[in-house]
Amino acid sequence: MPHLTFLRDDLNEAETGDVAADERRPATETLAAFALEAALSPAQRRRIAADPAFALVVQVPAADWVEPVREACGRLAAWGYVAARTGASRSEDRADRGNDRVADRLARGDRVLGVSQSPARYLPSALVAAADLHVRLPGATDAVIARVVRAATGRRPTLPPGIARGLDFFEIAAAVRGTTARACVARLAAAARSKATADPAVGSAPDFATLVGFGDAHAWGTRLIDEIATWRASGGAPAFQRLDRHVALSSAPGLGKSSFVRSLAKAAGLPLVATSVGAWFTGSDGHLGGVLRAWDAAYTHACALAPSILFLDEADSIPNRATMDNHAREWWTPLCTSILLGFDALNAPGAPEVCIIAATNYGDRLDPALIRPGRLGRVIEIKPPSAADLAVIFRQHLDDGEVPDMDLAPLGALALGASGAQVAGWVSEARAAARAAGRPMRPEDLLGRVAPPDQGSPADRRRSAYHEAGHAVAFERIGARVAQVDLVPRRDSLGATSVATRLGQSPTRAEIEGLAVALLCGRAAEILFLGEPSAGAGGDSRSDLARVTTLLAGNHASLGLGDRLAYRGAPHEVAVALSLDPALLGVVERDLDRLSGEALAVMEANRTAVAAVAELLIARRLVSGDALRALIAEADQHRAAQDGGQP
Repeated sequence: MPHLTFLRDDLNEAETGDVAADERRPATETLAAFALEAALSPAQRRRIAADPAFALVVQVPAADWVEPVREACGRLAAWGYVAARTGASRSEDRADRGNDRVADRLARGDRVLGVSQSPARYLPSALVAAADLHVRLPGATDAVIARVVRAATGRRPTLPPGIARGLDFFEIAAAVRGTTARACVARLAAAARSKATADPAVGSAPDFATLVGFGDAHAWGTRLIDEIATWRASGGAPAFQRLDRHVALSSAPGLGKSSFVRSLAKAAGLPLVATSVGAWFTGSDGHLGGVLRAWDAAYTHACALAPSILFLDEADSIPNRATMDNHAREWWTPLCTSILLGFDALNAPGAPEVCIIAATNYGDRLDPALIRPGRLGRVIEIKPPSAADLAVIFRQHLDDGEVPDMDLAPLGALALGASGAQVAGWVSEARAAARAAGRPMRPEDLLGRVAPPDQGSPADRRRSAYHEAGHAVAFERIGARVAQVDLVPRRDSLGATSVATRLGQSPTRAEIEGLAVALLCGRAAEILFLGEPSAGAGGDSRSDLARVTTLLAGNHASLGLGDRLAYRGAPHEVAVALSLDPALLGVVERDLDRLSGEALAVMEANRTAVAAVAELLIARRLVSGDALRALIAEADQHRAAQDGGQP
């Protein structure tokens, strides 16, 4: 058999002559060897061959490259010990395994080789630390693919840029077969197209520039799109790793985080690889090894498609290690470590150009290690769309010619508190109703979905009106500006007060209790005006009582603002565990009694304003923020006149 002509010092990449039939070699023999040759200079190859006690670490693009590259390294020199690890063995593919053999072989003058897609995670730590040379294989570059095709077919091919982008080792090897270079190129291109689609929903995503209601997230995305365009135009300067390209997006469910990321990928011209913790479990056997491999597969795919976006949904499902018990920590730590090391690896010079965007419904539950600088960096909160935003979203979902003359501003006001997903659903339902009736869509089709007729009794409507009026007036009194208050039935309520209730980063106990009082004022208004409360203040984790309980439990067992200083978890975790701690439950209950009394006093002091707002709600179903403030001001003036002109 003729001698293989790779890993040689006299390589001439410019050679274009044909390869004789008896010297042609399959891609399975040449792909890893040519990639390794491209990553090593002649001087480095000579050094490896000459030094009897040499330690080499090779980082490969993905797990399927490990064994082929190990074989290719065998042509460089004889190795006394080889660690070729993919992470498949939970017990052996660890940084604390094999260190004794590494030290012994090197001390005896033998060469030691390590090959892995993640050396820091899977190779012996002694080898990673003591290596004389760390090599990162770029994988199947165009130059490597050209040599592989030429070696297999005898002809040097003409390749479009990025011909093998996104393909793994064996997909490339399987495509490079037959007798003609052109056929190999066609198969590679077809395989790459099938993989490069990644998330097919990107193509139908809305134009990023037309998105509304995303606030700071949209501003960040616009900057990233511009920076990527500049990076491309400049030929890679500044380095991709210097772009502000990682972030976590947090919002309530249904506010369009996934749609936002797809629109961003479309505008940036980047393939999107979407994954989630749930997908790692459902797409594997559910054991740690399978979950790790599922995460690795998504991460490796994003790296192979680079430049790309890796979208990590349900990021809050990655547990905060600080709040886990020992048993959970033992199971989750390898996965958490793998994710963090994967993030870190993307910051190294020459690393794949990958943007990481995480999404969560609970931004406050993310492990701090995930969002530190150099990883996700920060959490951007996406808030519910404003009334004006919702009007625009309605128009975006309506087809040309559907209710063209309808003023959508009032519809946006009625829909305040809804998400873009709800708007899409309402438009779809209205369209279906019109189609079933055999006519074009009418304004009432939409209005009937957004603000369906109130089917409740007059007594129920009156109770909801006073409940919401109590909230609205109380929030205005503590300085939280109310956008509107309405009696529009929703999935879990007959009305709503739209207000930004976010506390500052370091709230005092007085500020937290002020918010708690405002939340209790809906119930207090029912007691004051109707004689008794209803169950409307409680019932689920989003209710007034649940939110107040969480705030007060957090004061005592999370924030150091009560009679205890010990940290026992995040406020929502402490609140869930209240039934297991009778002493803490008693403290919270006493606070609830005291603040409920304060809420009643606030309602008594604002009786006139609350009654005026409630009666207007009963008549109109919606009171704007400006109208609310006018009613409060009128009540204040009336009281001042009664008090002899003293405000």
